[in-house]
Amino acid sequence: MRVEQDVAGRWQRVVVEQGRVDLVNVPVASGPVEGAPVELPARIHDRQGERPLQLLAPQVVLAETRQTSKFGIEGVPVVLQPGVTVRAQTVEQKFAPAAFNPEHARVIARSEKAKPMAVNMYSAWWSFVVGIGVTVVVSLFTRPKPESELRNLVMGLTTLPDEGPCPWYEKPALWATVVAAILVAVNIIFW
Repeated sequence: MRVEQDVAGRWQRVVVEQGRVDLVNVPVASGPVEGAPVELPARIHDRQGERPLQLLAPQVVLAETRQTSKFGIEGVPVVLQPGVTVRAQTVEQKFAPAAFNPEHARVIARSEKAKPMAVNMYSAWWSFVVGIGVTVVVSLFTRPKPESELRNLVMGLTTLPDEGPCPWYEKPALWATVVAAILVAVNIIFW
C-alpha cells in the first residue's frame, strides 16, 4: 500500500497495490481488479445520501518503508491497482428483534404498535426487573457469610482508626458548608 500526501503532509490518496480489500456498502463488484485501476471516490452516494468513504486498515504493509502498520481514515480517495482482490458486501438492515418476531413487541412493550425505541426501553426495564428478582431470590436462598469472614472487609465490621483532633480548616463540615454556599450562589446568579 502507498499513501500520497500533499506538501503539508495531509493524505491525498491511498493506493492499494496488492492483497485483499474488504468493502462494506461501497458500490464495487467482488473479485480481482483487472485491466485499469479502480478508483473509489472520497465520498459515496447511495440511497441514504452522501457520506465519506471510510477506510479501516487493520493490517497493511507500507510500500515506502515495508513496515507493517494499521490506521483508519475517511474522506480520502482509494485506488485499487490490478491484481487486488475485492470482497464486497452490502449491509442494509440493522438488528431489530421486532422485525424477526412481531410478537416480541407485543410481549415486551405491551403493544404491537410500539416503535423500536419503546421496545428498547421496555427491554431495558424488564432486564432490570429480572436482575433485581434474581438478586433477591439468590440472596434469600443462600446462607450469609459469618461475621468473622467479613471483619475488615465491610465497613460495619471494621474498626475505624481514630485520627485525633484536626484543625478547623480541615474539618469536612466546613468544606461541605462552603460548597453548599457556592452552589446556592451559582444557582441565584444563573437563575
